Amino acid sequence: MGAQADRFPATSLARFFDQPYRLSAQTDRMGARLDGPALTVMGERLISEGISLGAIQVTTDGQPIILLNDRQTIGGYPKLGAVTPRSLDALAQRPPGTELRFRAISLHDAQLRERAFLQFFTR
Repeated sequence: MGAQADRFPATSLARFFDQPYRLSAQTDRMGARLDGPALTVMGERLISEGISLGAIQVTTDGQPIILLNDRQTIGGYPKLGAVTPRSLDALAQRPPGTELRFRAISLHDAQLRERAFLQFFTR
């Protein structure tokens, strides 16, 4: 989850984690567009800010986009959270139409999983 998750009502967060999304054919190196239940965003427009690899931003139509390697450097759409590095690896191998589901994990758990993955290469 990201710092702007509070801009999404509980019903939108529940929808995001309970319902499947499909990888859109409009996916490219900038972002993986998702088709699925539209998410509601509360609050005023955001001032543009830096965007990290894997950020999940939600556009005005309520559809999430997972930002990839060639993403823009700044943006003003609210960001729900971010996808972990290993999940980005898996996403890059999926064709359009693939069903995707999301689950929230803590930053600590994500870091532990990444550390365990990287330790494989030090053996």
